[in-house]
Amino acid sequence: MPEAPPPASIGKYRIEREIGRGASGVVYLGLDGFRGKQVAIKQMHAHLLADPAQAQRYRRLLRNEAMLAGRLRHPHIVRLLDADEEAVPPYLVLEYVQGRPLSDFAKADSLLPVAQVLDIAFKCGQALEHAQRQGLVHRDIKPANILLSEEGEVKLADFGAALSVRSEATQIAGLVGSPSYMSPEQVREEPLTHHSDMFSLAVVVYELLTGRRPFDGDTDYATMFRIGNDVPVPPSLLRPALPTELDQWLLRALAKHPQQRYLQWEDWCQSLMALSKSLPRQRSQDTESERFARLRALSFFDDFHDVVLWELMRLGKWRRLDRGTVLMRENTPGDSFCVLIEGQVSVSRQGWHLSTLDPGVTLGEMTYLRPEHRIRTATAVAETEVLVLKIRNPALREASEELQSRFDKAFIRLLVGRLIATNEQLAEWEIMAAPRGTNGA
Repeated sequence: MPEAPPPASIGKYRIEREIGRGASGVVYLGLDGFRGKQVAIKQMHAHLLADPAQAQRYRRLLRNEAMLAGRLRHPHIVRLLDADEEAVPPYLVLEYVQGRPLSDFAKADSLLPVAQVLDIAFKCGQALEHAQRQGLVHRDIKPANILLSEEGEVKLADFGAALSVRSEATQIAGLVGSPSYMSPEQVREEPLTHHSDMFSLAVVVYELLTGRRPFDGDTDYATMFRIGNDVPVPPSLLRPALPTELDQWLLRALAKHPQQRYLQWEDWCQSLMALSKSLPRQRSQDTESERFARLRALSFFDDFHDVVLWELMRLGKWRRLDRGTVLMRENTPGDSFCVLIEGQVSVSRQGWHLSTLDPGVTLGEMTYLRPEHRIRTATAVAETEVLVLKIRNPALREASEELQSRFDKAFIRLLVGRLIATNEQLAEWEIMAAPRGTNGA
C-alpha cells in the first residue's frame, strides 16, 4: 500500500516535505508562518491510535517527551517549541536542524576524524549533564538521536523515552531504548542514573571511531547478554591508528558497574579534554571543546553559564599572535575588544608603561562601554605569544540579552578591581613621596 502524501498543514504549520519516518511516527519539515522559520514536526502514525491500549502507550510517550524536553535549554539539545497532545494524530514541534544523524557516520567508509568524534562526545556529555541537572536520564542514546548540522554543531534529540528520576508520575517502564546501546543496568531493569546514559554514549563513540558496535550479537537477546558479560575489544585493535590512551578512556566509560565509570559528566569531559590535547594536531586546529575549556577556566567567565559561553564561542574570532604584535594603539578609533586567553600583554600610554596583563582580562572594553567615545586611550603590545578572543562591539550588541548582561557584570567587576588596584598604587606612591621627619618617622 503506497504511503499517503504529506498533509498540506498540521495545526498552524505549513508542511513542506517529509524528512524522516520511524515505527512510531513521521517527521515533516514545516514552516512557522508567524516567525518565518522552518521547524520539524513529529506526528504520530494515525494507525497506532486504532487500538485503545496501544494508543494510550504512544500518547503517553509523546506526552512524556513534551513534558520532559520542555525543561531543557541547552545549545546541544534540540529544543521543543510547541506540542498538541489532543490533536488527531498528536504532534510535537521541534527546532529544525539542517544536517545529518550520526548514524550516517557510523560505517567504516564514512567515519569522522578522531578529533571531531571526541569533540562530539564532549558536547554530548555537556548536554547530558544539563539533562541530569533537570533530573532526566535520556535512556535512548544512539547515533540516530544525535544530529550533526551542516555547520558542524551537535544536537541531542528525542527525549521520548526519557526517565525523570524526580517525578512521581507514571512513566514508561520496562526495557526502553535500543538494545545495542543499552547499559548493563538497563538490561537488568535496575534503577537508572546518568551513568546509564554515559555507557550508551560510550557505545556511540566506540561505533563512530571503529564503524562497529562493541556488543552486537545475532539477536537482541544475544546482544543484551554480551552487554552484561563481555569485555569489548579495545578500539585500537580494530583501528591501529587510535592511541592506547583512547582505549583506556573508552573502556572505563564502558565498565559493567556504574561506579567504575566516570563519577560525573564533568569528569567525562575533563578526561576527554586531556585525551584530545594529546592527539597529534597543529595548534591552529584546536577543537571547539578545547576552546570552550579555555574560556571556562578563566575567572572572568565564572558567572557565564554554558549556553551563553557557547554563544560567545561563535560570536568572537580567535587569534594567535606573535610576541611584539600591537593589539591596540592609542589615539586610534576602535570598535572591538579582546579577551586575553593565553600569554601576557604590556599596556602603555604616551610611552609610559602602565601594567602587564595576564590571561583572564579584557583589553579595549571602554569602546564598548562608551560607544560615543571610540578612540583608544592606550597601546597594548604582546609581550609573549598570545591567544586572544576578539569581539566586535556591534556583534555583542546584537547578541542575546543574557550574554550582554553577563559581560556588563563582568566588566563592572573588572573595572572595580582596576580602580582598587590603582588607588592602592597611588597610596604607596604617596607614602614613598611623603617628607620624613628628622627622627626618621
